[in-house]
Amino acid sequence: MPRGATSYNAEAQNPSTSPIILVRLIDMPHRTDGTTESLYLTDCEYDVAHFDEKGNSQTYQSCGLTYSQVSVNSSNEIASCKIRVDNVDKTFSALAQYYDLRKVKTHVLRAFRETLQYTDGSVFLFVGHGKAPIIGEHAMEMEVKTDFSLYQKLPRRMFWPRDFPYIPASKDIRNPL
Repeated sequence: MPRGATSYNAEAQNPSTSPIILVRLIDMPHRTDGTTESLYLTDCEYDVAHFDEKGNSQTYQSCGLTYSQVSVNSSNEIASCKIRVDNVDKTFSALAQYYDLRKVKTHVLRAFRETLQYTDGSVFLFVGHGKAPIIGEHAMEMEVKTDFSLYQKLPRRMFWPRDFPYIPASKDIRNPL
């Protein structure tokens, strides 16, 4: 069963599709006055209009955007992906001067050019928070990690039978009572 909505799944079945990646950097806090601003990016050749996280129409700015695929396995490690944006005109160097990019909520979506006008025309690929942005002369790279991890949610110590005295199997059979 596909994860996307009806219009996304219908377009994905076409033999010739043109997928694009959409990235949302949501509520980046300003370093001095505390206000927040969101940034919407796409890897399309031109700026596109699609919907933001609240369902309002938003312009996604075209830039040299790539992201690493997320690997899925059965281990307890936290899933992460890397987003890389070209910084040829030093836009992100200026952005990092005024906005704090650490712990910014980040959405990575896939859509098709033909389904951008629909609210359900995209599907989430990854949701998480930014960690350790590296801004260089030619590119900005940021690792995005998911918020949920089994290792973080489980207790850190082993099971001790003495902590559960009312479970019959946890009692020592050498002591009758």
